[in-house]
Amino acid sequence: MNTSFWRDKIAASKGDSSKLWRTFKGVLGDARPTDSDVHTADDFATSFNDKVDAVRASTAATPLYNVPHRTTPTMTEWRDVTSDEVEKLISATPNKMCQLDPLPTCLVKDMRGLLAPFLSMLFNKSLTTGCFPSQFKEAVVRPLLKKTGLDASERKNYRPVSNLPFVSKLLEKVVQVRIQAFFDGNELMPKMQSAYRQIHCTETAATKVFSDLLLVADGGKMTALCLLDLTAAFDTVDHELLLLRLERQFGLHGIVLDWFRSYLSGRTFYVVFGGSKSRI
Repeated sequence: MNTSFWRDKIAASKGDSSKLWRTFKGVLGDARPTDSDVHTADDFATSFNDKVDAVRASTAATPLYNVPHRTTPTMTEWRDVTSDEVEKLISATPNKMCQLDPLPTCLVKDMRGLLAPFLSMLFNKSLTTGCFPSQFKEAVVRPLLKKTGLDASERKNYRPVSNLPFVSKLLEKVVQVRIQAFFDGNELMPKMQSAYRQIHCTETAATKVFSDLLLVADGGKMTALCLLDLTAAFDTVDHELLLLRLERQFGLHGIVLDWFRSYLSGRTFYVVFGGSKSRI
């Protein structure tokens, strides 16, 4: 990565000390010991796979959920992607890179005016055929300690962080914008959900809970709060169940549903750790 890239990153911090330190970390690398002599990339790949398999095995006997139908507006095709839209998305994207990228992100951003028409054609082809390109389905997974101070010799103290190609993330953003507009426009999102919604965040969720606690206390009653932390929640989502929910409860049909089916299928990954690459 060239010197001008990092110079621009530092200049873009504009007095934001947290952002500046993150940039320096990118220049210097993570100074924490990784115990690469203890673990290998293959060890982590096996560990991450085994964790998901164990969660799935523990719920294998659970009866299949019969997703109920609900009457909703339907979405059967995608709105066209324009060059201007792609150019704006590229401009708004952070300067992060994945080793699967053929070009540095900063170069893509500099040449966005020339690249946007070709990328918009690619994205439109993907959406109209219901096919997510297979080249975008590979992820590079890097194990990172869950928090500072944990024992680096214990694999359970690491979490997998997936890095995806820059262009694949652009296509995901294109889809996310369209799906979010459909969901919000037809009030399909759960009213109490704070994640993945505009003007909602963990703060709004905490404020709602705190408000409920105060109202109950004002009424002279006691409150019991139950918090759940699901192990590997994202990694163990059943894809067929997800597709059924998108179809039966959120109104996605036709080529739109086909695109999500393609997006979820045939995905692969490999782990990079201590300078080595896993075999799976």
